[in-house]
Amino acid sequence: MFGKKKLLEERIDAAVRAEFVGLLTELEESLRDYRWRSRRKEEARVELERAEAEERRVQLERIELKKRFWEAYYGEDETILHKIDLEYRSLERAMKKAERSLKRAHESFEKADFDEVAEGAALEEKADAAEEKVDLRIGALEQALEELLAEIWRDAKEISRAIRNECQKPHSETSEEEIAHRESA
Repeated sequence: MFGKKKLLEERIDAAVRAEFVGLLTELEESLRDYRWRSRRKEEARVELERAEAEERRVQLERIELKKRFWEAYYGEDETILHKIDLEYRSLERAMKKAERSLKRAHESFEKADFDEVAEGAALEEKADAAEEKVDLRIGALEQALEELLAEIWRDAKEISRAIRNECQKPHSETSEEEIAHRESA
């Protein structure tokens, strides 16, 4: 009996969970997607800030190199001018690389950017609607289960009463079939 009870509870558990699995899975998936997009946006923002800082650093280096160039030019120092020329070529490559990196970071951020507030609000509305739907469905299931259990309880009481009534009848009263059966024997 207890084994059947456990089995029945497991079947009820599985049936109730199956009722809500689609809705819960959809909500969890939406939340995972929102979190992933938020992380991706944050990573893109950090990369953009790093690229902007690198471009500023290279620009400052360029300004400093120009100052040194003009100092060497007016000081007519040919050896420093030659070194500055080599540094400038290296700095040009670094500037192009920083500009490309900044452009890629802007593109990446534009792709990852989304209105977190609006999408968060939409996700909250979706969660609220799902919660309301679950509440309604659970209420309906509770009512149906209460009605079913009450009906089973009434049926069990009725059958128990019928059995008690039948067993309390005196055995002296015999039906016509029992009398016919005894006479034929």
